[in-house]
Amino acid sequence: MTARSARRQEQLERAASLRAEGRTWIAIGTALQDRYGLKALVAMRLAHGWGQADAAAAWTAAWPDDPKNFKTFSSWENWPGPTGHAPSLAVLDRLAQLYQCNVADLLSRWGEHRSADDYESAEAGDAESGTLAWQVGHLELDELSRSMDHWAERLPREQRRALLLKLSTATAVAAGRSSTTPVAAMGTGPKPSELAGLWRSSYRFFSTGRAEEFEGSHRVRLRSEGDRLTGRSEPNGTGMIELDLRTDGLLVTGSWTERTATDGYYRGAVYHGIMQLVLDPAGRSMTGRWLGPDKEFAINSGDWMLTRA
Repeated sequence: MTARSARRQEQLERAASLRAEGRTWIAIGTALQDRYGLKALVAMRLAHGWGQADAAAAWTAAWPDDPKNFKTFSSWENWPGPTGHAPSLAVLDRLAQLYQCNVADLLSRWGEHRSADDYESAEAGDAESGTLAWQVGHLELDELSRSMDHWAERLPREQRRALLLKLSTATAVAAGRSSTTPVAAMGTGPKPSELAGLWRSSYRFFSTGRAEEFEGSHRVRLRSEGDRLTGRSEPNGTGMIELDLRTDGLLVTGSWTERTATDGYYRGAVYHGIMQLVLDPAGRSMTGRWLGPDKEFAINSGDWMLTRA
């Protein structure tokens, strides 16, 4: 027996013992990942005690009109290595049903497994970046948040919240200040210089502490700098906001920062996030959504509108 087959036998025996203890499939898969550094797709298959051929047979029995073989499972499990093939979201959904878990459980830990059995370490950085890019492009927000939770477990516990907030801010800044100038996504809109001036900003948010939805309203003066629009609101009783936006045809994308009043309900708290708006072709209004973390680092979103004052 080769060292690799002996190790795989050990993994199968460990999975069997955990099943005998009554562990859940997700718990067994996570334990295998922790102990052996396996990819989530491999760990969840082994949790059931299946080889790739067994998993393929189970798939074919469940969906006989879409049969698979062991080579297909091998290709999925080798991803994001150079010999692998990225499973589509539809495939991941079926694998989640097959393994009795969630899609996010099949994508946990973002390609951190870098043994020679998987792919060359020199390519690991590119593979991890590719895995992350795939998740951002394909997963719904709740699934992506769960995958982020798995990744965040690698951060020091005492610094985790602060580091995640820092990451959120950096992402927002990158969205608003990207040096790449894309092709206009939606038609031709007014020039940024034509959008400069005074605007009324209003957005909706849910306060978990008060169990009620509220509207924040400010007057913001936008200034144009090339293809950027920056602005700061006039302070009011709730605080002030700052915007850093870029125009792309009729799309306006960027970041927002809210600094709440020191004597208000949120006592000087500072919040950051991103936003995307659709611009009225006449340049009289922008309507869209915001996204950002609350004080417990739950990701929230809501409507945001800017209208000419």
